[in-house]
Amino acid sequence: MTIRAPLIAAVFVLAASCGKVPVDAPVLTADLPPAAGPGASTPHLAAATDGTLWTSWMEPGVDSVWMLRVAHRPVGGAWSEPRTVIRDALLFANWADFPSVVVDANGRLIAHFLRRSSAGKYSYGAWITTSTDSGLRWSAPQQLHRDTSMTEHGFAALVPQPDGSTFAAWLDGHATGGEQGAMNHGAMNQPAMSLGFGVIDSTLRVQRDTMLDLRTCDCCQVAGARTSAGALFAYRDRSEQEVRDIAVVRLEDGKWTPPAIVHADGWVTRACPVNGPALSARDRGVAIAWFTNARDTAKVQLAFSTDQGATWGAPVRIDDGQPIGRVDVEYLIDGSALVTWMEGTGKATAEIRARRVAANGARSKATVVATTSDARPAGFPRMAAATGKGVYVIWRELTTPARLRMALLKVPGG
Repeated sequence: MTIRAPLIAAVFVLAASCGKVPVDAPVLTADLPPAAGPGASTPHLAAATDGTLWTSWMEPGVDSVWMLRVAHRPVGGAWSEPRTVIRDALLFANWADFPSVVVDANGRLIAHFLRRSSAGKYSYGAWITTSTDSGLRWSAPQQLHRDTSMTEHGFAALVPQPDGSTFAAWLDGHATGGEQGAMNHGAMNQPAMSLGFGVIDSTLRVQRDTMLDLRTCDCCQVAGARTSAGALFAYRDRSEQEVRDIAVVRLEDGKWTPPAIVHADGWVTRACPVNGPALSARDRGVAIAWFTNARDTAKVQLAFSTDQGATWGAPVRIDDGQPIGRVDVEYLIDGSALVTWMEGTGKATAEIRARRVAANGARSKATVVATTSDARPAGFPRMAAATGKGVYVIWRELTTPARLRMALLKVPGG
C-alpha cells in the first residue's frame, strides 16, 4: 500500500503547447557492440567512474546451457574479449527479467543473475557473484534473499554506494505461496509480490534482507539510483483495487520512507504489464520514466524531482502516440533527461526512439535509434552515460540468429 507524494508547484508540460524553446535532439552514431555469440539476449550497460563501459548479456552455449557473459571497454579503447561469469544448466533466461553487472566504489564487479529453484515456471531465485580482477575470476554465488520458497524472486536493481557497499532491491515472492512456482501472474485475488531490499556490504557479503512494500506488481522491473543524499528505488505498485501506478521508496536519515506514488495515473489492470520504470539521478536531481495505459490511453511519461525524489513535477508525455514502453532514462549533466522507449510503427514492427527533455519540460524531436520487432524476445533497450561522449544504447536485434547492436547518442550540452 502506498502514500501519495505531493507534487511540487512547477508543472512540466509539452513544449509545443507552451512555446518553450526546443532542446536539441540527440544525434545518432553507430557503434560496435561486444563480440557476443549467436543468440545473445538481454544486454545491460553500466559505466564505471573512470569511464569504462561494462556490458552483460545472456548467451546460449553449444549444448543449449545458458551463460552469463561480460565485456568491458575503456575510454578510447576497444571491447575486451567476452568473459563467462557463470555457466549453469539452471540459469533462468527471460526476455523481461534480465541480469546485470555494476561496478562498486572500489572498482569491483557485482553481477546478478537468476537461477531456477524448481521445475515451476516462475520458480527461481536472484543471486549475485563478484569479481575483484575485472572479471577474470568470480566468487561463489550468494543468494540475495533469505527466502528459499519455490516462488519467483527477480527483477532486481543494484545501486553501488560510496562506502563500497551495494544496495539491491527485487520482487520477492515469499508471500505468494505458489506451488512449485506455478503462480498465475495478474490473477484476481492472487497473493501479491513484495519489494525486497538487501545489502552487499563492503566485504562483498550479502546481508539479511527486509521488505519495503508488501504489495507490488508481479513482473515489472525495479529501478534504482543514487542521489547526493542516498538511494531510491522505483517499481510498479499494486493496490487492493488493482491500481498499478509507479511508486518510490527513499533512504532518508538511515530509514526507508513509506512507498509514495510518483503520479496518480490511476491505471487499473488485473494483469501485469511487464513494463517497469527507469530512474537516473545526479546530485539532488532525479528523472523517472514509465509506461502507463490508464483510461486506455497508452503513454510514456517523464517526471523530474529536485529534492532527491521526495516530490515530483507533473509528467511530460514522451511518446509519439503508439508506445509499447520498455523505457530507460539518463539524467544529463545539464539537468535535462534522455529517454528511450519502443514505439509501435505497424504490424509486428516498432522503433527504438530517443527524446531529450529539458528541466522546464521542453522536448526535442525524437531520434530513431533502430527499427526492430515489437515481439517480446526483442527485449528492453538499455542505456549508460559516458562522460564526455554521450549516452550509449544497446539492444537485441531479432535476426537469425539474434545478435546485439549498439549506438551512441551524442547530446549537445549534455
